[in-house]
Amino acid sequence: MKTFFYGLFSKTSQIADFLNTSLNNGDVKGHFACNGYQSATRGNRQLHIHSRLYNVDEIQSRLSYSSENPAELIFELFDREGVRGFRQLNGKFTIVIMEPGKTIIVRDRNGEGRMIFFTKDYFTDSYHGLKDFKNFIAKPDLTGITTFLKIGYIPAPGTSLEGVSKIPAGEILIASSDGFRFEKLFDYDEILHAERKEIALKDAIDQYSALLKQSLRRRIHGFETVGALLSGGYDSGGNIALLRDVHAGTIKTYSIGFKDNPASELPYAKMMADKFGAVHHEYLMDGTEIEFLPDIIDYMGDPFSESGFMLNHSAMKMVSGENLPVTIGGDGNDQYFGAGVRETALHYKMQRTGLKPFSVLFDKLSDNSLFDHDNLSFRVHFQNQKILKVMEPETFGFHDYQLNRMFDMPNIPNHAYLNDIPYKFNSYDELFLQRNYYLHLRHSVNEVIIFKASRLSETFGVNLAFSYIDLDLYHFLQHLPINLRAKGTVKECMKGLGVTKYIHKQLVKPMLPDAVTNRPKQGGFSPLEIFFNNQQRREKIYHYIRNSAFAKSLKNKDYLNQFFAQYEALSTGKGYWFWYKQVKSNQMLNLLIITLWWDKNIGDKKTGKLSDYLA
Repeated sequence: MKTFFYGLFSKTSQIADFLNTSLNNGDVKGHFACNGYQSATRGNRQLHIHSRLYNVDEIQSRLSYSSENPAELIFELFDREGVRGFRQLNGKFTIVIMEPGKTIIVRDRNGEGRMIFFTKDYFTDSYHGLKDFKNFIAKPDLTGITTFLKIGYIPAPGTSLEGVSKIPAGEILIASSDGFRFEKLFDYDEILHAERKEIALKDAIDQYSALLKQSLRRRIHGFETVGALLSGGYDSGGNIALLRDVHAGTIKTYSIGFKDNPASELPYAKMMADKFGAVHHEYLMDGTEIEFLPDIIDYMGDPFSESGFMLNHSAMKMVSGENLPVTIGGDGNDQYFGAGVRETALHYKMQRTGLKPFSVLFDKLSDNSLFDHDNLSFRVHFQNQKILKVMEPETFGFHDYQLNRMFDMPNIPNHAYLNDIPYKFNSYDELFLQRNYYLHLRHSVNEVIIFKASRLSETFGVNLAFSYIDLDLYHFLQHLPINLRAKGTVKECMKGLGVTKYIHKQLVKPMLPDAVTNRPKQGGFSPLEIFFNNQQRREKIYHYIRNSAFAKSLKNKDYLNQFFAQYEALSTGKGYWFWYKQVKSNQMLNLLIITLWWDKNIGDKKTGKLSDYLA
């Protein structure tokens, strides 16, 4: 069943007059049309919800109100407590409330539920649904495009199209005659001022264990057979270990590896599957998966690139044939606890010792081609950015000086998301909390990790549920002393001796095989050069991009030739630093994605696989 929602902000217009598509199913009434949503009406007000909620029983008990229709329950919650009542909802949801003179749209905390795109006149839950509106003309938004080329995605409310916005995860759009405004369901102040009482380590581990088991029970819902994504680390390992405490039935595990990769985690995933009696499945990526890139671009909507998104695609493709009622993923745990404590500590020390101005100056001086080769200068620049810009998403794509050479823009504008970031702090703990909220939660989780996994699972019809982002776990971690989330003094963290996800590791380590817990940390990075390891394919990609509509929009197409020559030397040479190869491969991937996106959305080319575009 195709799920859709088309709506108008004006209640005096008819949705049928705005659409150039014929809707033969669903609920079509006046100023909206939807299918796959549950709806409720109270007087001249309507509420529509697309959701998978894990605490309906708790809400019914608290309100002393019961209904077979979740929309009725949510309406009751809204009437009693307003939009703030939605902070209690545990799970994925998108809610649309239509009142006289006002439209309210709410997305869940991490953006698992349906995305909403909107213009000044109308909205829809599908990026491609925008083209179903009459007279909609897709024009690229250059701020969005250059932001994508820099960081690999376009943070909400920005998009890739002029005149189009999207609702950020965990936010509320209120549209009325006064215009549009956003409110947050969860803001930074409540994190900063959350009471963090001292608690014994054992008590903290016991409480955390109980909450994680509760989260798993909510998601597996008593099913006889459940799936689990399994890498080789503490997060997926924690899932399968605790699953065995709450689930006596069949567990099917799914792991992805890379051909000819000495750092493969597949052996460790197999160890854990065997230990906990799971039926194990593996898939080995060899680079040919890039054939599906045009399809992935369609699934994601806005241009999107991240080191693991083709891995997610392969995993969902593998799981989709199993017809499982639910598959458990381990995403979000790093970010919920607070990742990257070494960089956080180094930034804190740099600020406190007065070295930050020198770091800022070096960053400005190094934004040029002299620092774009695999040498000591590149490595120093790379590490300096990781420490200096701890509050900002990492730039694995193009830098401003490169974009200035490509685009006919005097200055590359900063995306609006940078305006919200605070750059002042009074203590290490405050910096830790700032980074946790503004970078890890609002960006890494909401805009990248959960976004990509949710959109791809949705496309393949997989019910992918994330145990670590349960609402009760979120509240527990926000009230937990920081040294139980990330163990170590500032000095220890600076030296790389800090322990992230401290109580999680304390809980899970005794349950996992020693070979898993004693191995060096490898990181969950996909080696992107694998997708460009075929010289014939590379030459076709160079030719396709050079002659594309995207390339014709650039002021300096010669830059592309210089970049391709540089990448070809990298591909045929040896001894390059991993992160240099990763950055260059990420830039190549971003160029290919924006070229395909341009053809598909601006040029309206719909041909299937990558080889069809390269022919």
